[in-house]
Amino acid sequence: MKTYLVGGAIRDRLLGFQPKERDWVVVGSSPQEMKSRGFRQVGKDFPVFIHPQTGEEYALARTERKSGHGYSGFEFDTDSNVTLEQDLERRDLTINAIAEDEHGTLIDPFDGQKDIENKKLRHVSDAFSEDPLRVLRLARFKVRFDDFEIVPETLDKVSEIIESSELDHLTGERVWLEMFKSDNPWLFRKELTHLGADNVLHIDSKKSDGIRLSPNMSNKLHMISCFIHEEVSNIDEFCIKLKIPNEYKDLANLLNQSKASIEEYEPVKDSYEQLIDIVKKLDIRKKDRLKNFFEVYTNDRNKGKVYFFQSFIEKLNQFRLEKEDRKKPNNEIKKVIEHSHRILAQDHIREYLDNQ
Repeated sequence: MKTYLVGGAIRDRLLGFQPKERDWVVVGSSPQEMKSRGFRQVGKDFPVFIHPQTGEEYALARTERKSGHGYSGFEFDTDSNVTLEQDLERRDLTINAIAEDEHGTLIDPFDGQKDIENKKLRHVSDAFSEDPLRVLRLARFKVRFDDFEIVPETLDKVSEIIESSELDHLTGERVWLEMFKSDNPWLFRKELTHLGADNVLHIDSKKSDGIRLSPNMSNKLHMISCFIHEEVSNIDEFCIKLKIPNEYKDLANLLNQSKASIEEYEPVKDSYEQLIDIVKKLDIRKKDRLKNFFEVYTNDRNKGKVYFFQSFIEKLNQFRLEKEDRKKPNNEIKKVIEHSHRILAQDHIREYLDNQ
């Protein structure tokens, strides 16, 4: 049994980046031996194991044979005789097919180091065209390493995948995961368009409202929610197809429903009903979503307007019914609350105008 560090950790180190995670391949072992050493298997039929102390992934060296459609349409051979080179040969790009042994020696049978030096994205073998997910991974790596060039031979392999209709068999979850992993979903979509595969995202483009946001690109929730809001016509349908978590869908929908209303609102004497209506749509009970909404929406130009809304919402949150009002029937309590909110809105606008 021999263990090798593989893939992204070596690639990133050679490029001068701090590796985010480490993956390992194990040669000459078996599921039984891995389990006997305390490793926990990921799934019943998948040859990947979790280290009992580090939590890092250790995969048995394997070969693959195409047996069906899509990303999961493969049969694995994890026999203990499978070599390291055979395992590396099944990987997508040469820059990801480099291994390192326990002594720090690099094993690079497909010249990944040369492609890193020459800034090339190149497929490892003809097996590249058997896996449609590799088109998305290629787009993701092109976004991350924007000064790299996809070699013509690999573009030919992408064309083979597209012509085979294999992209139609990718699940929404796998598409979402690649978009989530990308450094920039706008550029990820652009690269897929260049490759002729943008339809895999199932995006029915919307007409821009002209109001662009500048989300924190290190915050996945902010970045992807803004992308969905700006690029997708039917947000709910898109999120269902790609199985996107609700927090992304909800924030994108809130941006869709309320951003323009806040942008267009001007505090004037008789605008209190409009103010209340906008705040109702924000749903101030969902505090985390509201916090994310304002973080995404706020910029140097609209800080004053954001403060206007946030300070009004704070007044609404601080409002409490009088003791005698809490004893009234529900319909009467509702009327008291609505009247009190109108008064708060009128006073808030008056205070704002007085300070101008």
